[in-house]
Amino acid sequence: MERRKYITDVNEFSFSEVFDNSMKNERTTKRTSTKNTSFSFKGKNLPVLSKKVGNEPTTKIFLKHTKLNFTTKGRRISTIHPTRSSPKQTKFNFTSKGMRISTTKGMTISTTKGMTNSTTKVMTIFTTKGVTISTLNPAISAVRNNSNNNTHFLCPNFMGGFGNMMFQFAAHFGVAMSKGMQVIVANKSELNRVFKLEDIDIRNNIDICKTFISRGEKQNCAYDKNILNFNNSQNIRLGQYLQSWKYFYDFRSQLRKQFTFRDLLLQEAKSKIVQTVKRFNIGSTRDITLVGVHVRRGDMVNHKFGYNIATPEYLTKAVQYYKSKYKNIIFIIASQDIPWTKANMPNNTNVEYLDSPKREIIVATLSLCNHTITTVGSFSWWIGWLTGGEVMYFKWPAKEGSGLRKQYSKDFSDFYYPGWIGM
Repeated sequence: MERRKYITDVNEFSFSEVFDNSMKNERTTKRTSTKNTSFSFKGKNLPVLSKKVGNEPTTKIFLKHTKLNFTTKGRRISTIHPTRSSPKQTKFNFTSKGMRISTTKGMTISTTKGMTNSTTKVMTIFTTKGVTISTLNPAISAVRNNSNNNTHFLCPNFMGGFGNMMFQFAAHFGVAMSKGMQVIVANKSELNRVFKLEDIDIRNNIDICKTFISRGEKQNCAYDKNILNFNNSQNIRLGQYLQSWKYFYDFRSQLRKQFTFRDLLLQEAKSKIVQTVKRFNIGSTRDITLVGVHVRRGDMVNHKFGYNIATPEYLTKAVQYYKSKYKNIIFIIASQDIPWTKANMPNNTNVEYLDSPKREIIVATLSLCNHTITTVGSFSWWIGWLTGGEVMYFKWPAKEGSGLRKQYSKDFSDFYYPGWIGM
């Protein structure tokens, strides 16, 4: 006699399976000799497959009506039906870079998130021979799909430089959080390459975004509350620039988590900091104050739209401000115009110039400093925001009467973050 136990409410269901070489003997009658499966539900162990519990008949555990799809790089590579419990029917193969990875040679499967019977939030880690494959299911065209059938989406239209893209993402993220929506980002996007974006719908193909309703802001660098007047049952694409902290301020801690640098990038940035400290022979980073300085000139020097560039007087005052408050200071500088910056940095100042042409290295390294001197532009802005500490900014980023000036609020307060120091 056999009794089947179905689990239908499985918010905290987890399982692990270990396949061994004996799985090849699929005709064996004792399933425990081919597969060891353990289950737990809400912290309590449940009977193992094909094992008698006391004098009770053999009990089998099933996840009722559940089909698990496993994907890698946005493509479905296999399906497992837990209700079909024989090894033959639950066997699945995986490929990596065109090579088949066998499931019969010590593959370990374990869930790391709560499983639901809709399988919308299941994360499964596959390891074999030291290689880990991470997948989420279901995801027909998604690498990470954290949505459900009732979720509607916001899709940033990334354009411009890295700082512009960070504003576009941040605004969409803040609005999505406030409205219970989900943000879609392309897997190949630069932000996904630099940051560990979490709880975001990461897709290989975002053509669906072309069908979304577009809502534009009135000013690029000011908060427009009217842009948020839409129903969250629609799929939306917001503005183009959205450069105001007010779009995401209520969710700033969650946004900081999104803007966590990927490990290799962070390691390289930390290495540059350590090398700088050693060069000045001060001791450890605990004994010094690091001030990141971003000087933007380049394309803004001759721009006719109305940009003001930071002056030598501003740079001098900003440096003196920090030197008057802190000891053992090192200024780590990134600039598009190193000769101009060297000529205008105050004398008798410990200075290190970053030589990396990669903007992700620049922003990651300067974000590890204690304080920041920004000049103009969105890239400087985000360096200051990621760093925290005391942030200095140039008070007049736009010429009065210019087209650019019209894009800001009257006193620039929608653009510059609360608590920053203007000079």
